[in-house]
Amino acid sequence: MFKRTKVTDGTATGQVGFRKKSKVPGVMITQYIEKLPEGKSHPDFTRKPIALTIQEGKFAFFKAIVTGDPKPTVVWSRNNGDVSDPARYQSKYDPNSNEHTFEMPHVKPDQADTYKCFAKNEYGQAMVTVVLNVIEVGFKMTKAPQQQAEVANCNFKKVLKRRSKVVPKAEEPEKKEGEIDPKFWELLMSADKKDYERICAEFGVTDFRWMLKKLNEMKREREEEQAEFVKNLSDLKPIHINADGTASFELEFDLLDPSSSIYLYKDGEMIPYTKELGDKMKHCLRKVGRKYIFSMRDLMPEDAGFYQLDVEDVNMFSTDFKMVDFLVKIQEVKAMEREDAVFECVISAPLSKLMWFGKNMPLEQGDKYDIEVSEDKLIHRLVVKDCMVVDKGIYAACAGIKSCNAWLVVEADKGAPKGKKSARKTTRAGGSGTDLQKVAQEQQQKLDKEREERKEKIKAAREAAAEAAAAEEPEKTADSGAGKDKGAAVEVERIDKTSVAATTTVAGDSGSGHSAGKASGGAKQDGSHADAGGGHSAGKASGGARKDGSIADAGGGHSAGKASGGAKQDGSHADAGGHSAGKASGGAKQDGSPADAGGGHSAGKASGGAKQDGSHADAGGGHSAGKASGGAKQDGSHADAGGGHSAGKASGGAKQDGSHADAGGGHSAGKASGGAKQDGSHADAGGGHSAGKASGGAKQDGSHADAGGGHSAGKASGGAKQDGSPADAGGGHSAEEASGGSRQDGSLADAGGGHSAGKASGGAKQDGSLADAGGEPGITSGLSDILATRGQPAELTVKMNTDCDGAWFKDGEPLKSGGGISITKDANIHKLTIHSCRDTDSGLLRFVSGDLSTEGRITVGDVPEFDEDDLHKFSKPVIVRVGQNAAFKMPFQPQESLTVSWFKDGTELKDGGGVKIVREPNHSRLLLRDCLRSDTGEIKIQLKNPFGAVEATSQLIVLDRPGPPEGPVETVETTSSVIEIKWNPPKDDGGSAVTNYIIERQERGHSLWTKLGDVSAEKTSFRDRNVTHGKKYSYRIYAENPQGLSDSLETADSIMAGIMILSGPPGKPKVVSTSKTCINLTWTPPEDDKGVPIIGYQVEKRKKDTNQWLALNAINEPIEDVNYAVKDVTEGAEYEFRVSAINESGAGDASPPSAMACAKNPNMRPCFKDPEDFLVVRAGNSVRVKISYEAEPPPHITWLKDDEPIAPWINVINTEGMSQLVIPSSKRSDSAIYTIKAKNSVGEAFFDVEVRVTDEPKCPGPVELEQTVYGKVAVSWVPSPDQELDDRLYYVVSQHDSNTRMWKTVADRLFANTYTAHNILPGIEYHFRVYAKNDMGLSDPSQSPTWGANSNRVPISSNGVSSMEISFERPPSILVPLKVHTPPKGYQLYMTCAVRGCPTPNVSWYLNNTCINSDKNYYITNSCGVCSMYILRVRENDGGEYRVVAVNSLGKAECSTKLTVRD
Repeated sequence: MFKRTKVTDGTATGQVGFRKKSKVPGVMITQYIEKLPEGKSHPDFTRKPIALTIQEGKFAFFKAIVTGDPKPTVVWSRNNGDVSDPARYQSKYDPNSNEHTFEMPHVKPDQADTYKCFAKNEYGQAMVTVVLNVIEVGFKMTKAPQQQAEVANCNFKKVLKRRSKVVPKAEEPEKKEGEIDPKFWELLMSADKKDYERICAEFGVTDFRWMLKKLNEMKREREEEQAEFVKNLSDLKPIHINADGTASFELEFDLLDPSSSIYLYKDGEMIPYTKELGDKMKHCLRKVGRKYIFSMRDLMPEDAGFYQLDVEDVNMFSTDFKMVDFLVKIQEVKAMEREDAVFECVISAPLSKLMWFGKNMPLEQGDKYDIEVSEDKLIHRLVVKDCMVVDKGIYAACAGIKSCNAWLVVEADKGAPKGKKSARKTTRAGGSGTDLQKVAQEQQQKLDKEREERKEKIKAAREAAAEAAAAEEPEKTADSGAGKDKGAAVEVERIDKTSVAATTTVAGDSGSGHSAGKASGGAKQDGSHADAGGGHSAGKASGGARKDGSIADAGGGHSAGKASGGAKQDGSHADAGGHSAGKASGGAKQDGSPADAGGGHSAGKASGGAKQDGSHADAGGGHSAGKASGGAKQDGSHADAGGGHSAGKASGGAKQDGSHADAGGGHSAGKASGGAKQDGSHADAGGGHSAGKASGGAKQDGSHADAGGGHSAGKASGGAKQDGSPADAGGGHSAEEASGGSRQDGSLADAGGGHSAGKASGGAKQDGSLADAGGEPGITSGLSDILATRGQPAELTVKMNTDCDGAWFKDGEPLKSGGGISITKDANIHKLTIHSCRDTDSGLLRFVSGDLSTEGRITVGDVPEFDEDDLHKFSKPVIVRVGQNAAFKMPFQPQESLTVSWFKDGTELKDGGGVKIVREPNHSRLLLRDCLRSDTGEIKIQLKNPFGAVEATSQLIVLDRPGPPEGPVETVETTSSVIEIKWNPPKDDGGSAVTNYIIERQERGHSLWTKLGDVSAEKTSFRDRNVTHGKKYSYRIYAENPQGLSDSLETADSIMAGIMILSGPPGKPKVVSTSKTCINLTWTPPEDDKGVPIIGYQVEKRKKDTNQWLALNAINEPIEDVNYAVKDVTEGAEYEFRVSAINESGAGDASPPSAMACAKNPNMRPCFKDPEDFLVVRAGNSVRVKISYEAEPPPHITWLKDDEPIAPWINVINTEGMSQLVIPSSKRSDSAIYTIKAKNSVGEAFFDVEVRVTDEPKCPGPVELEQTVYGKVAVSWVPSPDQELDDRLYYVVSQHDSNTRMWKTVADRLFANTYTAHNILPGIEYHFRVYAKNDMGLSDPSQSPTWGANSNRVPISSNGVSSMEISFERPPSILVPLKVHTPPKGYQLYMTCAVRGCPTPNVSWYLNNTCINSDKNYYITNSCGVCSMYILRVRENDGGEYRVVAVNSLGKAECSTKLTVRD
């Protein structure tokens, strides 16, 4: 008895508990007070214990985390037991993790229970329950102790149900030779019909008719058992190997009771499994909807076996998991491009299909691949058609957990035209290189030999069973015969007469045996009964002679030789019975003791010793191939030679004292005869089946001698009688003639009842009675009661043993031919024929021939009939929807003795449940309630009376939505742009034709299903053209009919668009540089890209001393370059890196890992990062110069101004990697070149920054205008006062005329103080403005005087004196030379100069004596003698000597300057 743990409730007496809801499901909370104080709380679970199923002997524990203020106390208990034993239960608490643990080391089966965890404080308590299941080690389906306990509790029904036909190998009883394995029936009940032949061949069963009959009976019993626990058991799929290396089988059913236990067995032994622990256990049973899937991982050869799934004690599914080995494995194939490649192998056992893989992808029959299997299913081939270079790779064949693989190497066809495909080749490359047919034939012969051995064992077992059954049958016959004659034997026991020989007697029976030889009954003179019958003999079996009225039997034995009973003179019993193939004799006895030679099985000679003192001598019990005879007796003792099967001679011993001498009971192939009797005793040779001669013994006292009852192929005759009593040779089956004995008292002597094709004759009689022998009349086949159909002919026949006349009587009145009756005689056959039976023909018919007669009654009636209109109405189908009732009604004519039965698909329906049957005198109704789709079928009504039966059939059609399309979904084609799938129509269309199929698609990684469209019912395939190469898709298909949509058929695995061709590995990554925040990598592209363009790379990193590789970028975000800066690093940590190339199929093989790289800055001399070397600041503003640098170790920073230390008011701010120089309020005197100097142990670096402090320029001085040449005006001005202070100052000239009245800039970036205005026209007024401009902007303008009308015109001489001719031609001259420039690198630069000459000189620019007029890096202009050159961004190679050369016809002028580019 379990002691229940008591846990007291925390509420005080009279205290009320308030139920509260927990955030964790399954937790019950009771709060003791209605309102909690501020800051206080009742207990609650944040983590509750999880139910556990564990194997016996393992460590079991529950964990829980509780909260509450004040801190709750935790107590554990169980429903049916005590948890106070510290050796078995331990409660622990970890204050760091706040976990309460309840541990059970070495858990035992009796600890399986429901456990409770209570958490309490002063404000309430929280409680949760958890279940512990313990799987016993070595638990068997037929566990004896459990059954004993159940028997003790009188639960016999459960004990019987738990016994299984499949037991563990260790407990298997020694199997009899030829006995069928119980696995055979279990496999058949779970297999498809198409697999029956294979399973029968495997177990050596050839009698299919017997198998199917027994299987149907077993299925009905099993379905009745299953219906107690489950419903809708379907979709049984045998165990198979999956692509991921696991094995699984599945089935669908609904549990009637969700709490029913599900067990898994392997070879009869329970195996533990998990539902929640995932990969932590080898076996797993998971439920998906109605589907239960059993799977096991890490397959090993010992996993092969017989698996069963039971619900409670009833088996639901059985499957056999076999391991197949490869006798010949596939070999490497080298094929030319566009040639077919062949892989072939031979396996050890027939399999209809192997799993083929190419480059880790499963292969199916299609345009690309041919999968061939030989007729014996031992040779398997894979043909890769039209090989291309992309097909090369590793191909594998898998049979269970066994597999073999080999390379396919495809060589390019060098002879193919460039840019074109070569022609398709008709040759095949590859093969195993061995004679596969020879290997397969040898294996097939081996399997056939094993199968034939099993068949022989089964055949031998059946023959033994049949022989044993035949042995029991005559024993029963002999027993019944002995009972009938018991009274007669007792009555004549008082008579004591002298002995006479068996051959001198005339009356006797040759009994009821089956004989192909000779069986004769012993002689009788006293009216007793002598039988030679009943034995099966192919030789001679005879009963012993008797004088005293005792019974002598030679019958009943199986003998192929000679078996004889010993002689008796004292009334004792001598038997020669027994199974003997030799000689077995009983010893002689004179003292009344029994002597037995019988009953034994012997292959030699077995004889009983002679006895005179009444003791018992046995030679017995065995089967003998020699001679078995009963010993002689004189004192009334019992001598037996009997009971055995003998191939020799069996005869009954002689008796003189009324005792019983038997040669019987055995089956003999020799001669069986009844012993002679003179005293009215009973001599039997009977009861056996004999192939010899069986004759009835002679009788003189009117007693009954039988030779009947046996089946004989020899001669059986009835004994002669003198007192008018009947002598029978009947009842036996004989291949000769059987006749009844003659009588003198008018009584009937029958040889009848037996089946005889031979001869049976009666013996002679001495008392004046008629002896039946050879030609005397007798009835061999008499009349019996018959039924005749009204209007149909009827015939009655009587067969005589001789040709004699007879008369026919009906109800005592004689009959003659005429009036529809014909009486004919043909030799010894008499016939009465009624041509058309009527009611008046009914009556008692009797045939009389002399003193012989036989009679039988004829009854005329009608077979039931249906009205044609009613039959037509009933034959119309009844159509209903699922859930509706279906009713059938059939009228008929009322009749007596009429039985009405209803059938559905050949099975009779009984009233009850959902079936209601109503029987009225003139009609019958059938009502089927709440019809299901499975109720569809043939409905039949049968009317039956003694004269016959009539049937009418109709159809019940239950309409429902169709079943799901038949799978699996086949992939017909998959390319980079198209996926074509195919399926089969549903097995059940729901009673109405499917109209169309609806297809939906789901992309892998997404949860949304998208409808793609539908197809008509005639088409069971679909092409999806909207796919992306390399992506995987799942599909599901619905069938639709007018009743609705079916359940979906879904693809088992995702289908990828196109073939996955992954790139080879890139080169090993190299570490270019490292720092504490970044590691720079570079690598080389893969040498083999498999012919598919690479779209990028994926980089992975792994920290030192770890095994996990972390991707630095996603596959859909490839790195396009072959270098990458890894910034996700930790300073001081070491890393290694690897790279994978990504193409449209995904990421390929990873490269070898790089060398370890540490994320730290290397020792380096200081260097400056992107500094600015020129800075312009408005006077009065602050100056801030920022310089970033890199150096390791950190350098010492120094600032200089024009190579001198900076003034104290100039601030320097140094931070890590940066230095700043700050002038709070700048003046023009702060303009200078500032130098930063960084120095560490590795080296030092300098950098100059030019700081220009300036302001807006002052305006230029007065402007003067002068015309020296017609149409040109020279504009000059006084320089701005800031020109000397700012070398970047220049001038801008604007012009205004009276025509346009708009100011426009006519000159810019003038470094001179003059400008020549062109196209000055007379009569127009002009104004000029001159601006000074620097980096800060424009100055105010200086206004020129007005030019035009009469002002500043050159005076013309008017005195009439001719003026001298003036020439304006002059050689070139430089008015404004080039200036020296020192711009920073990357800045823009202007160079200008002014040139004068007439005619206008040609100006050329030179850099280091190289003309640059046509160089596009320089923008050169020449506007009215102002020559300018513009450089957008100054480069280092732009430094050097620049020279301007002006040349005309009168001479040449040039100027030069130097340009220095600063870093």
